Amino acid sequence: MQVLLLFMSRKRKPVSFRIDELVVETLAKLAREENTSVNRYIETHFFRLGKERGFIPPDAQLIGETRGGDTTKGINSDEI
Repeated sequence: MQVLLLFMSRKRKPVSFRIDELVVETLAKLAREENTSVNRYIETHFFRLGKERGFIPPDAQLIGETRGGDTTKGINSDEI
């Protein structure tokens, strides 16, 4: 139950890092190979690494798509 509550309250936090240009360019290429954004690539990569190393609970899930507002309110397609 605790993991479920943790999952429900998690949000993406905007952060800023100073990173070598070569690393930034490499991240862009790696993300392009995966057909994803750099942000999503970084998030997925480090989420997996965190799970492997035991920093993230094994049953935790990545946060899904959040663009377009809160999709948890259950709007009926008839209401649109």
